[in-house]
Amino acid sequence: MCGIGGVWCMGTAKLDKRDAKKLIELAIYLQSRGDKAFGFYNGENVIKFPSSASDVIEMIDRIRPFSELVTGKRMFLMHTREPTIGDPLKNKNNHPFELKDIVFAHNGMLYEYTLFRDIRSGNSKFDYDYEYIDTYEILGKVETDLPETDSFEIGIAIQEEYNKCYDFIEALERALSYLIYFGDMALWIYSKKDDLLALFRFERPLFYGFKNHKLWFASERWMLEEIKVKKIKALRDCELIVYSRDGEEYNDFIEFGVKGKSLNCDCHVEEEWDIWRDWRFYL
Repeated sequence: MCGIGGVWCMGTAKLDKRDAKKLIELAIYLQSRGDKAFGFYNGENVIKFPSSASDVIEMIDRIRPFSELVTGKRMFLMHTREPTIGDPLKNKNNHPFELKDIVFAHNGMLYEYTLFRDIRSGNSKFDYDYEYIDTYEILGKVETDLPETDSFEIGIAIQEEYNKCYDFIEALERALSYLIYFGDMALWIYSKKDDLLALFRFERPLFYGFKNHKLWFASERWMLEEIKVKKIKALRDCELIVYSRDGEEYNDFIEFGVKGKSLNCDCHVEEEWDIWRDWRFYL
């Protein structure tokens, strides 16, 4: 179990010191869902450390006010991690992940992760042929090797589809239609070229609401209630919403899709293994 949450400014709105305080509160609430790592993207940099949100914020505050990383920005997107695959002490495995065109964070797990990689790539040693942006300096050593976590495969799939169609929403539709075959997820995904934010959930919780021309979101409703967000809604299973600075650009439901075939989202791979067993040959 992990936590995702953050804020997205619409129109000409920008984040201020009051938002910074709310984000600190939200990060600490999200920590209840995972305290082994904390990371965020503020529109300029991915920053993450293998420690709890409260410890990371305190550490940053000793160097410079944490609010300086927030004020004046137009987004602040976060993740708190409770790991499944990938040692959190190796910071490359912590979220968010940044690729050539997207930044994203994931709560959930790809249960058939290894099988998924084997089928799509043709062999188990899949060579990622994409520009990977994340680099980290820890104890004087710069790390550039690829993450070991299953979550990273989600970003690869989206980037792969984006490379084909150069359309963020279409890439999400294509990738998510088969990714939901392999596990569960709540996601935020940011398109750097298009300046769009996407939220998606499948069998993991995600809520969103608005305050002062700003979209706030979090893994649990009470977290948003605590920071006084209004008109809170729950994303429904397979619901994908995409926001520009002007407001909602897209809202629809993703269906399972494999090579032109589709399944209703009420079916899950764990409950419908017989369907997967038959359909795997279409991949």
